[in-house]
Amino acid sequence: MVQALEGIRVLDLSHVMAGPFCTRQLTLLGADVIKVERPGEGDVMRYYGHDERFGRNSPNFVGYNAGKRSITLDFAKPEGREILERLVAEADVLVENFRPGVLTAKGLGWEDCRRMNPRLIYCSISGYGQDSILKDNPAYDHIAQAMSGLMSLQGGPDDPPTKVGFPLVDTFSGHMAAFAILSALLRRERFGEGQRLDVSMLDASMVMMSSMILKYLATGDVPPRVGNKGFSLSATADMFSTADRPISIGANTNGQFAALCSVLGLEDLVADPRYQSAAGRWEHAEELREVVAEKIRKWDPEELEIALNANGVPAAVVRDLKGIVNHPHFEGRPTFLEVDVPVWDRSTRVLNAGFAADAGGPGNAAPPPDLGADTNGVLADLGYAPDAISDLRARGVL
Repeated sequence: MVQALEGIRVLDLSHVMAGPFCTRQLTLLGADVIKVERPGEGDVMRYYGHDERFGRNSPNFVGYNAGKRSITLDFAKPEGREILERLVAEADVLVENFRPGVLTAKGLGWEDCRRMNPRLIYCSISGYGQDSILKDNPAYDHIAQAMSGLMSLQGGPDDPPTKVGFPLVDTFSGHMAAFAILSALLRRERFGEGQRLDVSMLDASMVMMSSMILKYLATGDVPPRVGNKGFSLSATADMFSTADRPISIGANTNGQFAALCSVLGLEDLVADPRYQSAAGRWEHAEELREVVAEKIRKWDPEELEIALNANGVPAAVVRDLKGIVNHPHFEGRPTFLEVDVPVWDRSTRVLNAGFAADAGGPGNAAPPPDLGADTNGVLADLGYAPDAISDLRARGVL
């Protein structure tokens, strides 16, 4: 089946997480992604976690770079610069996440590359954007979480601001960049023009928090930390203790509340005038939650999850990664891909793009590239003879 980005060539000058995550999504849609790495160590993500079992192909590097081609190139050298310019001239998309201004200072900024290739889509990913007053500030995921206000929303009312426990902003920023690139490719298809894209981790964070920011913009009220309550803040949309693990329940509507009470054997609560409306359940939340929580504590969590969902009440046991990765939900779904990792001498599962399609959907099970594994092949495609490639390698360009 033909994939959406088959025939599209992406020049990946990015490293670590947001950029490589972006280009991995393009790989999954069929793009040919050429990853340019520094001679020597390459992308620092290769060593993420410093686990010697994986050498220079860490699990995160594998998951974000499988299916790409890797070349090593020192484009600070004139010969390396010439190679990069030839790659730019043939690319449909360039993705980079250097600090703003770095590539421009090297003569490889948007205006420079547009002259080499007027149809190029040039996507820059940075902490604060290319033109922001904060553009020179370095950023990591947890810095963006602090800056954006995201940390201020995590935890309970008496807890300190808390970081989300994984690089949420990096991942979402990478997705935002991939979305932007798809829009630019569609625009180019319709109007024939390349485009500059400026993706900011801070801006992406604000979009991700839109449900909270929109309410603040309308009211001026700073939202408090509410712990594990659902967005509705209903007394029965919260996390509860069971006989084993916690369970998260979302009984918001009158119908869901009645179904919850039926499953728990608390039908008398439905007839209680205090609880016959969402407003009443809000006003008397403390006593309502206490009664409901006492019943829930006696249930096996997975049995309660099944019973509530069967009666139309959203519910899920609070699982750890081991519990969810092996869930039968994923059987037959394209959520994971099996990828061979030759340098590990075994295969591993990685994530797919997160959606299914009836034809030409996402997927690429090709292995991750070892450092510089495709240098000779890519240069041969550009017209370099074997002797010339050997000479460039001997002089440290490759």
